[in-house]
Amino acid sequence: MRGRMGVVAVGLSVVLVFGACTPGGAEPSGGGASSATPMASVSAAPSSDAEMDALYAEAEQVFRRSMELRNQFEGSGDYSEFPAELNELLADPYLDSVHQLFDFGRENGLHGPAGVGPALTVARYPGVSKGGSEVALRACLDSRDAPALDADGEVFSEGGLFHMKLFFKHFEGSLKLFDGTTGSVDECPFG
Repeated sequence: MRGRMGVVAVGLSVVLVFGACTPGGAEPSGGGASSATPMASVSAAPSSDAEMDALYAEAEQVFRRSMELRNQFEGSGDYSEFPAELNELLADPYLDSVHQLFDFGRENGLHGPAGVGPALTVARYPGVSKGGSEVALRACLDSRDAPALDADGEVFSEGGLFHMKLFFKHFEGSLKLFDGTTGSVDECPFG
């Protein structure tokens, strides 16, 4: 599933590039913490293909909605208030990392260039689990044409091409993005 996220994904490219500068020295991770929990192959089959399809669709909806909300501060530079709905879509350690990035972006006046946005491709990531995740997605973000800008409109960091691994599980009945990793790549490994 390929689409243009416009300015929405600019915020993600910003945090991917300078995530190592966040408080506590967190590694770049697409806004999610890169915990020590190793990834593992999963051999258990889902209860049905239809249920698994629904779970993947819900995970993608959670991810894309979280990106829309994050754009309120990361892409546009509006750091007036952390979007409360993110608490319904994200869980720790990912949520904590996004809070840290919100604070970092506010302190530095970070935003994306108007009218320019990276391409985002999202795909299923079957057979992989991390930290007890129920479903995983992969995403590629091409932000090479969308640098992060500081409060003065100067380039804070160049964009790049990033491969993300995103992990979801239920918390109190709601599917949430709770962990993820990101790495710089020369080309997207899927799609």
